[in-house]
Amino acid sequence: MYSGSDASEDEGENVEVEGEVTEEPMEAEEKPSTLLTVCPFILGNEFCERLAFYGLSTNLVVYLNRQMGMDTLDAASQVNLWAGTCYMTPLIGAYLADGVIGRYRTIVLFSSIYCVGMFSLALSAAVPLLHPPLDKYPNFMQNAVLFGSLYLIALGTGGIKPNVSAFGADQFDENNERDVNEKKSFFNWFYFVINCGSLIASLLIVWIQESISWSIGFAIPAGAMLLAVISFVSGRKYYTHMKPKESPLSRFMGVLLDAWRNKRTRRRLRGEETAAPLIPHNVSYAWIEDASAERGGKYSEAQVEEVRLVVRMFPVFVTTIFYWIVYQQMGSIFVEQGELMDRTLVGNFVIPAASLTSFDTIAIIILVPLFDRVIYPLLKRIGFRPTLLQRIGWGNFIAVLAMLAAAGVEVWRLHLADEKQFIDGGASRDGEIVRMSVFWQAPQYLLVGMSEVLGSIGQMEFFYDQAPDSMRSICMAMQLLSTALGGYFSSGILLAVQWATQDHPWIPRNLNKGRLDLYFLFLAGLMMVNVILFMFVAMGYEYKEVPHRRRSGTARDAEDEGPEEPVTAARHFERTQPIAAPGFYAEPSYARSITVMADSPLIPARFR
Repeated sequence: MYSGSDASEDEGENVEVEGEVTEEPMEAEEKPSTLLTVCPFILGNEFCERLAFYGLSTNLVVYLNRQMGMDTLDAASQVNLWAGTCYMTPLIGAYLADGVIGRYRTIVLFSSIYCVGMFSLALSAAVPLLHPPLDKYPNFMQNAVLFGSLYLIALGTGGIKPNVSAFGADQFDENNERDVNEKKSFFNWFYFVINCGSLIASLLIVWIQESISWSIGFAIPAGAMLLAVISFVSGRKYYTHMKPKESPLSRFMGVLLDAWRNKRTRRRLRGEETAAPLIPHNVSYAWIEDASAERGGKYSEAQVEEVRLVVRMFPVFVTTIFYWIVYQQMGSIFVEQGELMDRTLVGNFVIPAASLTSFDTIAIIILVPLFDRVIYPLLKRIGFRPTLLQRIGWGNFIAVLAMLAAAGVEVWRLHLADEKQFIDGGASRDGEIVRMSVFWQAPQYLLVGMSEVLGSIGQMEFFYDQAPDSMRSICMAMQLLSTALGGYFSSGILLAVQWATQDHPWIPRNLNKGRLDLYFLFLAGLMMVNVILFMFVAMGYEYKEVPHRRRSGTARDAEDEGPEEPVTAARHFERTQPIAAPGFYAEPSYARSITVMADSPLIPARFR
């Protein structure tokens, strides 16, 4: 642990910084409340950043279609590519935070990039020269400003998404009883402010964008992002910082490269013993053993076995990509479908089609505690405890139902369009609005939300549970990578559909003349094939009792109880955190930036 040579001064009171955790209970009682003095800066940052992100992303497909002149399919494809990048860049942000510059500097640096992108996008919507007239396609300069802004935002969110919750957890001392209790409250508030930001964005900001002005609708998220940076930086003198160390990604790649390189050469190098608990030997993926010192590599047997435990999860990882292909439809094709439906709420008040995403949010808010507090305990009482892979499987199947529901809505919508049942004055360049309430889309959004509660959270728990301590961030990165690839593949599928249906397009500019129902059925079939493939993968997967470190209670309690005992992944993992005084460094724990905190709610994709 790093500490200052002199006393640290805080509001006139001297606090001695020592290398060891104090055991005097009076000092723990006198410590200011972390939740009240430090966390408001972090929670304010998260609320404003999520408000900014969803204020842009929720209605982006409509902006590209209406204001930037893109066709329906092109707009959806670009949104999916951008969303995929938003989940790819966190791997960069986590690597820099863990192994190079630390979490605080990473968040500040990427937040600044984020701000530049947001204000640049708002400027492009406000200045006529930077966006095309209606019914015109953008020129090179207008496209450059648009996509330059969007991908600056994608890069910026990569430094915030994986680090803010972990940075918040860094502030709590696991040896202080009040901090332990406040840490649980912090994650509840963290989840709450994300929900608030998402709902305000999907209900209010998207309405401003469509009913008042796109420039104002983008300026508000830009201002929110500026407030996010100000809020976070304002608390800098109160923060505890974790010292950066070697990223687990470096060692993971090192083992794989060394195994490949030494498969023929069998060089013998001295291995570095890991500090992690010993891991039971696994006979699968034997080729990785070539990285061990015994086989001429430079890594110890325990380090090689850690990597092997991660690699054996790759088949599950591959099947999860298909789920995220379906998930990406919610922010693109679902919205474009809703644009040609009756969006009248009361009188002449028209809601944006993108506001229907709030049904997904509401489903998650209701179902997460319902499953956690009611359904799972009830199933446990009757003797059925669904495994993590079973929960993922059910999430995949519900995603199939979501696509079938979307297809059913589209079949009826096209039927009404064929019968010319349009709203008077509802015509646009993308087609006439069908006399069918947009709220018929609610079931497909609710089903996606339910699939997230089972599938998305199940994936997160699986990759966390089955990973050794030192490789947990790698496994959580696998889920982020799966989400990113889902966005990229979704864009690729749209382009493939466009090529394959050139004579009779499924997704033309005017959806009333297309066959979007067949596209949804195609995705449902693709997902059903994945469900079957996943069943074979799940049946062949052998759960591992992976030992994890556990330390609970105070330092004195640990001495009284004797040496620490490993705990398997099936049991609760209690994360510990060495704490330094504000402004000083503590040593990093095994739980890295991407890793879910033990006391945090498992956040579905909608809120990550």
